[in-house]
Amino acid sequence: MGFFATIGRGWEMSKLSMAVVKKDPELVVYMIIAGVMSLACLVGMSIPQFLEMEWAVNPDGSFTGAYLGFTFVAYMVLSIIVVFWNCAIIANANIRLTGGDPKFADGVNAALKRLPIIIVWGIIAGTVGLLLKALEGAARSSDNDAMRALASIIHFLGGLAWWVMTFFMIPHLILEGQSVGDALQSSKKTFYSTWGETITSGLGIGLIGFLIAVPLLAVTLGLTVVAGPVGLFFGAIAIGLLIAWTNAAEQVAVVALYRFAKDGQMPKIYQDNGMQTYTFGNAQMV
Repeated sequence: MGFFATIGRGWEMSKLSMAVVKKDPELVVYMIIAGVMSLACLVGMSIPQFLEMEWAVNPDGSFTGAYLGFTFVAYMVLSIIVVFWNCAIIANANIRLTGGDPKFADGVNAALKRLPIIIVWGIIAGTVGLLLKALEGAARSSDNDAMRALASIIHFLGGLAWWVMTFFMIPHLILEGQSVGDALQSSKKTFYSTWGETITSGLGIGLIGFLIAVPLLAVTLGLTVVAGPVGLFFGAIAIGLLIAWTNAAEQVAVVALYRFAKDGQMPKIYQDNGMQTYTFGNAQMV
């Protein structure tokens, strides 16, 4: 009975997260801004390679040390961008789930207050991400089957351990003002107390997103056949917004699960003419 109750809470959390994003569209705007800034960072990172600039590409086609250093810095900036806007979403979602009515500036201001620690955490997360990518690359490129299998296992276990340890990292950083070390410890404890709901809510949001994406892709295909580029443009916009919505919902789910672990009860949202009534105590501003 406890297992099915856990699954039920996780599914409820999925619907809650999607509904909160629907009620607070600024969360999608946060994600769109993060996407645009991330894309700009990736484009800027790729231009020297694409144009084969002398300082970036050697005559034999290999990359120079200067370009490798440049890409490392750019990747760290990309990681900080992602962390910053996720912090803004987390802060706004917490205000909503504790009974408040967040404004666009609330999340941004909350993230700006913690900018130094966001930069530190962004660099740490980015560095770990690069190390995991290096392991993945080693697993794919090795000619030795045993080494390739070992690298794949280490990559999988390392990625899983990092996901478990950092799933609730941002709520503890932005909502409780903890240091990186304390937030890591708190994040791990929170995950272990909500592991069932955490996994189920993530799968639920993914399933909802998939069910919405299927008809969108069908409409895009039909419009492309009839109207050509117009259909492709519609599909790009629609799928982009869906990705932003589901990604924002995933961050809202993190807050909802954090509140569940911290307060011992799930946020209560009553579905009456949309998600309008929230009964979860007094709003918490960061």
